[in-house]
Amino acid sequence: MSHHESIHIFINKRKFELDNPVQTGASLKHLAGIPLQDVLFLQSRGDDEVIANDAKVTLKNGDHLHSQPPADYGLGQAELGEAGIDCSLATIHAQPGGWSFLVISGYKLPEGFEPQAVDLLIKVPPAFPDAQPDMFWVHPAVKTASGTLPRATCIENLLGKDWQRFSWHLSAGAWQPGVSTLRDFMRCIAGRLLRKD
Repeated sequence: MSHHESIHIFINKRKFELDNPVQTGASLKHLAGIPLQDVLFLQSRGDDEVIANDAKVTLKNGDHLHSQPPADYGLGQAELGEAGIDCSLATIHAQPGGWSFLVISGYKLPEGFEPQAVDLLIKVPPAFPDAQPDMFWVHPAVKTASGTLPRATCIENLLGKDWQRFSWHLSAGAWQPGVSTLRDFMRCIAGRLLRKD
């Protein structure tokens, strides 16, 4: 019979001793008295890893995990309002696989772009807000004040028309599951556009 040395881990800042480092999300939730419907995360240097109830994970001494009630996945008026988006200017297009395309009409660009207002499209992943959005699209295509195309852009056909894709990604660890919101992503988009390149 194999023998595992016991290890100590922390769940929601409480210390637990495990005889076996291999656990499932469900066994860890049971150990810490966490409801099964809550989301369990293993903290890591990059994005925290979601541990599903039936997923096996091999833990190391000193690992930290945390839980939170399940997010209200997807987008609704509350999420749009919290992000400062006028619901009358926002349209949500359901896509295959649980994705949503959020289109915001009349999005104002900072000075230095032509045109100065566009439709802004954000692809929202099925597990949002635990999963982060990536890149953004504008219609019509924009140019900088010097008449050049912004860096790392290309044209992509979505929803039956041509959109200019900004191939731009959040830095590792910038999106924090359970903390980051659509408002944070909108701020990041604004920051990218303020570079005016």
